[in-house]
Amino acid sequence: MRKRERMEIVYDILFSVLNRRGKMKPTQLMTKANLSYKMMNEYLDDLVEKSLVSRKKRNQHQYLEITDKGRDFIEKVIKMKRFKETIGI
Repeated sequence: MRKRERMEIVYDILFSVLNRRGKMKPTQLMTKANLSYKMMNEYLDDLVEKSLVSRKKRNQHQYLEITDKGRDFIEKVIKMKRFKETIGI
């Protein structure tokens, strides 16, 4: 099994949140992005610091929301992936 690169993990996190209408519970993300609790929190801390996602609290539940900056980032990554596929990299 191939180890995922950091960029792939960030993409998986942001894409997972985006596909859930832009918000998701951390436990759902852990499963969807295939991350341990510790790894998920390390990545989320970094993504929150970079303003790609934000942590929200509603009715005593924590949610993650993708920010506009996060949406822009994921769009650029998708374009880059398509470009790589087009030229065969």
